[in-house]
Amino acid sequence: MKKLGFSIILLSVFSGCGDTSETSTPPQVSIPTTTLEVLQESDVKLLEPLPLIAIRVGEAEQPMVLISRPDGDGFLLGERKGQIKTAELKEDGSLSIGETLLDLSDAVSTAGEGGLLGMAFSKDGSELFVNYTAKPMTTRVSSFTFPDGLSDAGLENEKKIIEIPQPYPNHNGGHLLVDNNGNLLIGLGDGGAGNDPLGHGQNTSTFHGSILRINPNTPKSTPYIVPSDNPFTRGTPGFLPEIFLYGLRNPWRFDFDPFNGDFWIADVGQDRLEEINFLPSDSYTDGTNFGWASMEGTLKRLAYKPDVNYHEPVHEYEHGDGRCSIIGGIVVRDGSLEGLEGSFIFSDLCDGKIRALIFNGEKWVDHDLEAFVELPISFTRASDGRIYVLSANGGIFRLEGKDE
Repeated sequence: MKKLGFSIILLSVFSGCGDTSETSTPPQVSIPTTTLEVLQESDVKLLEPLPLIAIRVGEAEQPMVLISRPDGDGFLLGERKGQIKTAELKEDGSLSIGETLLDLSDAVSTAGEGGLLGMAFSKDGSELFVNYTAKPMTTRVSSFTFPDGLSDAGLENEKKIIEIPQPYPNHNGGHLLVDNNGNLLIGLGDGGAGNDPLGHGQNTSTFHGSILRINPNTPKSTPYIVPSDNPFTRGTPGFLPEIFLYGLRNPWRFDFDPFNGDFWIADVGQDRLEEINFLPSDSYTDGTNFGWASMEGTLKRLAYKPDVNYHEPVHEYEHGDGRCSIIGGIVVRDGSLEGLEGSFIFSDLCDGKIRALIFNGEKWVDHDLEAFVELPISFTRASDGRIYVLSANGGIFRLEGKDE
């Protein structure tokens, strides 16, 4: 990652510039039509996306993650300091931040890029998974059960699923996502500093620099089990079985296309290139290597090996023009934004412009949608399909068409 002190941390650490001392199966659907076919049918419309506007609908203290409740009735909001609060939509469309449901602040470290970084509900909605940096600088993923709906939560209900020490205070990753089989995806950066000094990106005997996939639906005495269809579970030499995808520098948000299970990952670059990776649903379980630190985007680095199958990004952009660090990202579905169905919405921490990757029949093209959010830090797709953007300065915004 990258208010005044927090913004300085974000800009100097989460971005690639100058960080030399610290930075199962996919969801199943019954619709046989592919994303490619859908986009080709409407590409004339998609080539001219309607401009958007970011409407400020709420305010919180360093909001990091916003997720819809399983029943679709409101949200849970996670603040960086470790407080998880209820949030409800008012009749005028604004977001009312309610009581603190769960306070982890005594356990959370906000040093560097630390804090409460990710949340996700279990598939049945009975558990809340939380990713936070514990003291001292350890990534901790825990679950909390809610015996009385979304009340009576507390640290006494914490089930610690996995803990991973962080060698530096940056590149913690932190995103969580649950797939359609109930498996939990955990995003982890390369451990920090610059140029991956510990060689984590291509080291599959460490969790760093990867997305893990585990099954946390176990008794409290058993933190998790490894899904049988993980790519490296059959005794693959040198691979930890929890690793699902690897070669990532700092995956700052990833998303499933809810229509067909295609998988998108925004990965923060070093000092040259920011990248967006795309995996069609039929290659989701292939154990893909995204190349860091042998590659930064499509740029070959000193550790590049020509005989290794690195997966190149579907989109990349250079630093410059006020851009420094990618912020991903949500697939637009359910007709929430006209002309953008199936596109991938993202931004950049430094310039705050809301953009979309749109397929034009041959390739994915970057479009500036004209909306702006200062210091965007996270996106969410609500249960009704609407897209919200969180700002490190505290604002919560909803994206709408300018003509709405």
